Amino acid sequence: MKKKLWMIFGPVIVAIVALLILLWTPIHFKTVTPKKIDQASTSLDVRVLKGESVKNAAEKENYIPIIGSSELSRMDPFHPSSMAQKYHWKNKPFLLGNPGTASLTQTLNVSGMSKLKNQKAVVIISPQWFTKKGVPSDAFKYFLSPLQLTGFIVNSNHGDKKMNKYIASRVLDLDDSLGTVETDALNRIAAGKYITSYQRFYISNLKRSSLENQDDLFGTISLNDHQKTIDKAVSKLPSDYNYKDLDKLAVKMAKHHSRENDLQIGDSYYKKQLYRRIHRYKNAHRHVDYKHSPEYNDFQAMLYLFNQNHTEVMFVIQPVNPKWIKYTGMPKNALSDFDAKITYQLKSQGFNNIVDLTHEKNPNYIAEDTIHMGWRGWLILDKHLEPYFKDKKADPNKTKYQMNDYFLTEKWANNTKF
Repeated sequence: MKKKLWMIFGPVIVAIVALLILLWTPIHFKTVTPKKIDQASTSLDVRVLKGESVKNAAEKENYIPIIGSSELSRMDPFHPSSMAQKYHWKNKPFLLGNPGTASLTQTLNVSGMSKLKNQKAVVIISPQWFTKKGVPSDAFKYFLSPLQLTGFIVNSNHGDKKMNKYIASRVLDLDDSLGTVETDALNRIAAGKYITSYQRFYISNLKRSSLENQDDLFGTISLNDHQKTIDKAVSKLPSDYNYKDLDKLAVKMAKHHSRENDLQIGDSYYKKQLYRRIHRYKNAHRHVDYKHSPEYNDFQAMLYLFNQNHTEVMFVIQPVNPKWIKYTGMPKNALSDFDAKITYQLKSQGFNNIVDLTHEKNPNYIAEDTIHMGWRGWLILDKHLEPYFKDKKADPNKTKYQMNDYFLTEKWANNTKF
């Protein structure tokens, strides 16, 4: 009887024990290959965003991260990943963002990118992040990485103390479902204290070690594969790069793909998201305000980490479809006020490389839908990205930032005079 039971359950027990050994052993199993890095760079897989292994491996190769949100999934022929492949950019984009990711998620993402020091990055800023309530708790919880959080906690005795206090407090405000040890550790950091020796031992040697092994073993298995989509997009581009010709092509494609509405919105998006309820949006944004938001403080925390890592950053202020602005009745100053405020926050601290797409003289087909870059928007940005991507090393003269704790305060979050 015992032999029969062992024959039935023995292999399962052995498999469980073997898995536990793999997860808890102090030896880390590296499974990231160049092929996996390439696939991960355009996968937009949430495991890549939450992980660390493949991103840090990519930083050793010819990739520069583009940090953003849902716009990154608009993979038309003029998307940076398509253009980099077609016209052989020296370094390639590594896309980091999903619908719902905002500054605090990306702050922890950057904190886990240990190889980003003295390197370059690109950050795409979306005005719609900067609402009065800031990032929704549910969205933050979904994208919160336990691995990145443990890294932040064990490294909390380094870096700017006010930044660490802010991040710890903000995480606790948005997620009340963390583990007991992690919650207690964050409470200490939020109070300006160091974590205890027990907390450091548990989080570093037990929790984080297991999470690192999980990331190494499973972080690149069955990733989303967008290569066929990119290959198809690339096939529509001419062999030689000529900006004027590409701009004409972008307009031609945009017109073809937005024939069923007069808002210059892609037909596919319009049919799925707007067609049956378009009337609800008429003058629906008359009271939109992007000047008051805790997002400005979350954004500042991310800037602190770039400063800490001496990372050179290109910031892209994403446009909103001008026809959509008019249809929804958005106040003319809503975007311009946001633009002025975020630009002040950046430039006053030495983050001077800003590509502002909200002031283009010809905004036609700059967005693929209502609020996301596409067609001409990507092409205009590509013109700035291609020379920036020629060297992935940061220019030390462009990382002499002057950080200001004022931008972590509630007063700045609601300031309208700048």
